[in-house]
Amino acid sequence: MSKASYLTNVLKYLTMTEEEILLKDLKDYEKNAEWFNGKYAEITKKYEGKTVAVKDQRIVAVKATLDETLKEFELKKEDISSIYIATIPEKAIAFIL
Repeated sequence: MSKASYLTNVLKYLTMTEEEILLKDLKDYEKNAEWFNGKYAEITKKYEGKTVAVKDQRIVAVKATLDETLKEFELKKEDISSIYIATIPEKAIAFIL
């Protein structure tokens, strides 16, 4: 992304109302969740037993635990409202529904 494009996006964001920001975050979260679900088989094979974070339809973090993942975003002071985070179970784990 060019610097001018980045600055344009920042200005748009700064002029949004709180409701518009929340709606944008929810839409981005949904896109990230859909992307994750579409690649679930591939992701689970590669990241079994890990916690994965998805932002802008790409994996931005892979950690051993959810706490480690959240801590990484906290250290970066990054808002996680639009980031989809999932823990991939190990194959040996069975769920009873």
